[in-house]
Amino acid sequence: MQKTNKIKLLIKVREIIVNNKLWVQRTMSWMAIANSGMILFLVLAKLQDYGIKINITLWFIPIYLGVIVLMTFLGYLEDKVGIFKEEIRSAASRNPYWDKTFERLDRIEKKIDEKWKS
Repeated sequence: MQKTNKIKLLIKVREIIVNNKLWVQRTMSWMAIANSGMILFLVLAKLQDYGIKINITLWFIPIYLGVIVLMTFLGYLEDKVGIFKEEIRSAASRNPYWDKTFERLDRIEKKIDEKWKS
């Protein structure tokens, strides 16, 4: 194999790994919601072990749904207050492609200005 073919193969493998990693991360957020339900079940079971009379089958679903509604509400507030937007801005500022994009836009803007002045 030539050197360029090896490089192309490595780039393709990298793309596959990155896409799979993104899919796994998206799935992990859903698994975190399911995991919170399992933790809630364990907490309720421990409360029973400590002698607190609680009917797990009666309380599990309402508490779980309440927690999901609370998390959704807190996420909504975070979005409205601007925390999410600031997190995205901060993450984007670390993206090396943004620097290249802005440099290119600056060059294009400079060329346009030069054409309009002449």
